[in-house]
Amino acid sequence: MNWEDANILTLGYREATPGAAGHRVTQSNGIVCYYPNTLVAALKKPLWGSLHELMGDDLVTHLLLNYTIFVQLKENPDSFIQLTGKSLRQQKRQTMSDSVDTTKRNVSINHVMYARSFRRDRVFASSHFLVKASKTGDPISRTEASRVLRSIFPDTAGQKRLSKRLINLIPTIQTMVSRFKACQVEELAKKIVPVNADFRKFMADNPDIKRKITERAADVKTSSQTMILPILRKSLEDGYLSQSDGVASSSERKRKRREGAIEMLSHVSVSSSKSPDEAVHNGKKHKNDTSQQHFNEVSDLTKLQQHKEDIKKLLAFATPKKKIYRLIRKFIVQVVPKEMWGDSDTKNWKCVKILLRKLIFSRKFDVFSLKKCADEFQVTKVKWMNVQHKGKYCPPNERVKCLELLQDLLWWMISSLVFPLLRNLLYITEAEGLANEIAFYQRPVWNVISALALSDLEGGILQPASIETLPSERQLATSRMRLLPKPNGIRPLMNLSTATDPTKVSVNRSMEAVHRVLIFEMERQPKLLGASVRNIDEIYKRLKPFFLQISQCPCCAERRRVCGDTPMAYCVTVDVERCFDTIRPRKLYQILKKAMKEDEYLIRKHWVGHQVAPVSSSTDSNESLPASSFFFKLERPACPSGELLGFDELAAQSKKKNSLLVDGVLYDYLTKTKALQLLKEHLSSNVVQMEGHEYVQRCGIPQGSVLSTTLCNMYYAHFERRVLRKRLPEVCDPAIVPVSCCQHEELLRYIDDFMFITTDLKRARRFFEVMHEGNEEHGCCVNVTKSQANFEVDSRSERTPSGFISWCGMLIDPKDLQVYVNYEKLSSSLLQSSIPFNETKTAQDIFVDKVISPIRQRWHALYFDPELLSDDSIRVNLFQMLLVAAHRFTILIDVLPFVNRDMNFFHNCMLRVLKKMTKGIHHNLKLGLDSACTKTREPRNRSKLTYEGMKEQVWTVGLFAFCLVIESKRGQVKGSSAGYGKEQCRWLEWQKLLDSIQVEREEFKVCAKCTQSTVPFSLEWLLQDRRNACVLKQYKQRGLA
Repeated sequence: MNWEDANILTLGYREATPGAAGHRVTQSNGIVCYYPNTLVAALKKPLWGSLHELMGDDLVTHLLLNYTIFVQLKENPDSFIQLTGKSLRQQKRQTMSDSVDTTKRNVSINHVMYARSFRRDRVFASSHFLVKASKTGDPISRTEASRVLRSIFPDTAGQKRLSKRLINLIPTIQTMVSRFKACQVEELAKKIVPVNADFRKFMADNPDIKRKITERAADVKTSSQTMILPILRKSLEDGYLSQSDGVASSSERKRKRREGAIEMLSHVSVSSSKSPDEAVHNGKKHKNDTSQQHFNEVSDLTKLQQHKEDIKKLLAFATPKKKIYRLIRKFIVQVVPKEMWGDSDTKNWKCVKILLRKLIFSRKFDVFSLKKCADEFQVTKVKWMNVQHKGKYCPPNERVKCLELLQDLLWWMISSLVFPLLRNLLYITEAEGLANEIAFYQRPVWNVISALALSDLEGGILQPASIETLPSERQLATSRMRLLPKPNGIRPLMNLSTATDPTKVSVNRSMEAVHRVLIFEMERQPKLLGASVRNIDEIYKRLKPFFLQISQCPCCAERRRVCGDTPMAYCVTVDVERCFDTIRPRKLYQILKKAMKEDEYLIRKHWVGHQVAPVSSSTDSNESLPASSFFFKLERPACPSGELLGFDELAAQSKKKNSLLVDGVLYDYLTKTKALQLLKEHLSSNVVQMEGHEYVQRCGIPQGSVLSTTLCNMYYAHFERRVLRKRLPEVCDPAIVPVSCCQHEELLRYIDDFMFITTDLKRARRFFEVMHEGNEEHGCCVNVTKSQANFEVDSRSERTPSGFISWCGMLIDPKDLQVYVNYEKLSSSLLQSSIPFNETKTAQDIFVDKVISPIRQRWHALYFDPELLSDDSIRVNLFQMLLVAAHRFTILIDVLPFVNRDMNFFHNCMLRVLKKMTKGIHHNLKLGLDSACTKTREPRNRSKLTYEGMKEQVWTVGLFAFCLVIESKRGQVKGSSAGYGKEQCRWLEWQKLLDSIQVEREEFKVCAKCTQSTVPFSLEWLLQDRRNACVLKQYKQRGLA
């Protein structure tokens, strides 16, 4: 029986079999319970027993078998749990899987990024159907051409005979295969896209780099010792290898086996040849060997920068996209006959060229529709398609069939010709700091970059895998690693979510249960987190009471009055340099070993469903939401194995509102011993693969692991307890701080970014000194260039105090304790390149979502709480946020492929943006404010007043920001010198949109005056405020100031 189709009451049960021994719980009637189903226990409660007595066996059985029953939670009346029926989560999943697969109707450059399915020795694999067909003869037979046609048009694979259209195409296919065989792809690439001359000069000027590349290329061609060495190592450890042992003692046989194994290893690899005594002790732990521990834990990080400047120069040799497009176009012309697209008109070929150009010049997440491209074709001009109708008219039903064939043909061209060419001649990747923009590197250039980067990594955090560095029995799979270009070098990225071997479970999947156990222990033992904050909600909960405490303190107010220009608090931020690479794995393992208190843990699995209104829906509509708006989120809480709660009891403890909870019933059990084994291998023997080589991480913790953030938090919490607080004790200790002294301080840490805020200047300087001294035991070293302080640290230091302190995307003003959003890294080009374009979705579905997506995470109460911030600060945050939204608004209008733009539609979209923003901010404010009195009438009135007040501010500032941006865009279009007639038309469109927004603004002013609003409508001061200088500076280049 498929458990996904079963009633959730039957989950955890099966029929008893002779091999069913060893299960935890058994029941009678030939049924075995291998997982406790607490939903069944809930049905045995007195309430259901009374209902059973009233209804009888047959009716109750009918209800349980044929209906889905939901039970309302008494503690949370807005939420329900599913008690019977097929799991609603599985029904939702099945509905999604039954939808039409449109993968072959869409194309994206993302399919060929990071050298997926890369072949080093050839452009087209020998298994490519054109390569196999070209080997059968020249020209190929009609039978072979029919096979090629069936691969191009997959719908014909099950048909006995081809249609007349495709039979007409057979001569063209024969010609295409002959042209493919004659095409010299490598020569064409050298002619159109030659290797950069500056790159050749760079290699000539650096013979050491050239020699290093040659040595690495020779390593690839080594013998197949990767299969032999693990076998021999296993033989050594297990004590058997040969079958030619005579009658001898056990120790004598083992000695001979070891000697034979060592002799074989010496012939396979020089690095593996050892003396018999060394081989006996291979893989054992020597407690007195501290040098090996020091080698594994302490890395020479200076070697990571050995080729930094060389890599930085090489990254500038990216291939221009114009040359890539020209290569692809020439290759398609040489291989695909013109008759395929229609020889009497060039419009069809023009459509193909437009598709290829959009693909090459696209960004990472851009998606293009083959259907839209095929719709532009003139099918009557394609001779092989016109079987029955020779004229210019094509019946609608015939046109549908022709367009489907064209979509298959376009998909075949992209997937079978363009993608292999791009994948094997170029390395395609995005770059750090350029959002979704991608770069093309020729293989010779990228080979040098990757070789130098791997050389640096081998000297720092990685070492080549060998029998000495790998554990004898591995439980975790090998992961992939790739290199990401950044402005000043290269960054290694480990993808632990997928395994190199598809048959094995990924590292993150294997460590998921361990992650849940650590989260449970951190919640039970808050000291394991220390000063950690994991999200903006926790930052808000820590900062708000602390800032209010300082603001309301009379001693602090007196101190500021006496001292004059003294800030309300002193703030220091420090960043640990390369924190993931400098963590000591052995010390971290000991911390984790002490953190786990239970011998065995149970990890539950259940889903929490929410129905969310889609962005495109009208906020005033009372219509029911579509089924696609219902989303499930998996939750896997851990607990001690002996403390299993019923699912109804677990749901009663949940604080989720307006939710549907569905029990997964099937649990995972994890012992402490097993968890520690997995953690030990994960920390000391993380294996990654790149370019066919395997490497073992010898220091730090794996980046990209599901555990990395949790491990980092626990490690630096230990650093705080053992190092920081010993030298900077907490002020709450009466033995250190007098009772009459007024001191307020707060330490926050987001992963490795520390922020210390205090009203005591001496303690702020002490924290700065302690952190900059570092700690060798924990490998903690501060990145001095990123440290910030709003006071003079040392009279001899050249460091100038910072006015605003930037930390975790925020700007904090210690002078008056106001919080703003940090837009320092924002730029117009970055903002534009961060917008993905998807042709398969209508503008009505995506426009508003694309406008608000970058600011949705900044709708938090931290930036709009009137109890925390002043009115001017709230308006500044609103203005900056809406200015970014307005700029994306204009960018999207330019990006959308519309000839006749409907400005009424865009005007309505702007109104929906403001409505969404108002509701989002009010919702977060409601969650952030004190909820102790939410059941009384006063908070409801206060909530309504808060919503109306926030709506007035959002609409006042929002209409001002949109008018400012659109007026500037109109001026920019009018001032353009190219294409006056076209630009004049666009200017009129922008003017129409501006007029409608100004009318909306005047109407809002009238309504506000009628309601006696206190919000000021004169907002020109925002353009002169120094807090907005960073945002306005980014738009001055586009005429937005």
